Amino acid sequence: MLDALAEQTAKIAFATDALELKSAFTESLNSLGFVSYNFSTHRASLDELMSRPTISTWTTSQLDTYVNDRWVGRDPLMKHIKGNTTPLLWRQEHFNRPGSEDYYDYVRFQGIKGGLTLPLPANSGKFSAITLLSIEDTPPPQAVIPAVTILASVAAARLAAFREGEFCEYDIRRFDRLSGAQVEVLHWIAKGKTNGEIAKIIGRTERAIAYHVSEILGKINVASRTQAAAFYAALGLGG
Repeated sequence: MLDALAEQTAKIAFATDALELKSAFTESLNSLGFVSYNFSTHRASLDELMSRPTISTWTTSQLDTYVNDRWVGRDPLMKHIKGNTTPLLWRQEHFNRPGSEDYYDYVRFQGIKGGLTLPLPANSGKFSAITLLSIEDTPPPQAVIPAVTILASVAAARLAAFREGEFCEYDIRRFDRLSGAQVEVLHWIAKGKTNGEIAKIIGRTERAIAYHVSEILGKINVASRTQAAAFYAALGLGG
């Protein structure tokens, strides 16, 4: 495992942009037996931790459903993150007990067999964590905990380095990474619209727009909405 971990860590550490980083990070977590994850850093609340991920393989629809069904207040994994700094490697049966019946039914319905919830260091008053899900019958070994800790820490550091850097080269290939919906959102960002205004214009939820904005910034490798608008304008699309 150590050789594989070293190789995966290097791919994340030397990723040249956020999209390459996400690909390497996802591949490394898949190799450890996890099918999906939600990774957030320095969020002001548990609600933001789930609704505004830093990197995630969950779809906008899945994130919206989680928030709209008010799982944040009922999810025992969120309670763990709020009250603990220790990792929780869990199985479906872990929640088959009084007080967790709703979550037990939820994970069974989703076909989730287990997972890992790992609180991570965060700025004062904020939350950072990664939640990973598995559909494998065989539970992952305890060794995945330090492995995920290392991978998540390297990914967080690399993302921070991207956001601190200056974006100075506009590359049309980055624009091609955006979905049609993300191109439309970027168009309205360039027009100076807020997330709330964009949501009303295109008929989506504000949370969905926030997620698209996060994805746009990562895919075109910029740190702010202003830089995203400049990218759009530099391609001759700002009119």
